[in-house]
Amino acid sequence: MVAELKEMANANFNNIDEFIDGFTKTDAYAVSLYDGIIWGMEFTYHGKFYRVTRDQSADDETYALICKKFHKPVKHYIEVYRLPCENHGGDYELTPDIYLGLYDDVNDLLDHCIIDGKTLREIIPSEETRITSLD
Repeated sequence: MVAELKEMANANFNNIDEFIDGFTKTDAYAVSLYDGIIWGMEFTYHGKFYRVTRDQSADDETYALICKKFHKPVKHYIEVYRLPCENHGGDYELTPDIYLGLYDDVNDLLDHCIIDGKTLREIIPSEETRITSLD
């Protein structure tokens, strides 16, 4: 299944513009795993696992702590956090310490999320990045 998702991601998501397009589309009735609309993405970069999502992942109480960590008011953001392992939707605890940031929109995400000294705008199309899951 992971290989199929990676093939779909590579076939349909070849550059940063496609990511921006997919991440800014909305469709409450999306029916396939990857139909051009990206709600979340898991990827590896330099041997570490990450998740980017448009959905609030943590419960409300934890989310308030995460917002406080980044000095943000409690509202909806694009989230980025580090996964403990290559998990693909598995069970892990969402605590504020695994979060790398909360972002207002896709450009804020791409320009201000920094991992290993690189912006996400540089990381996503990089040959060093492996997209492992799209939802």
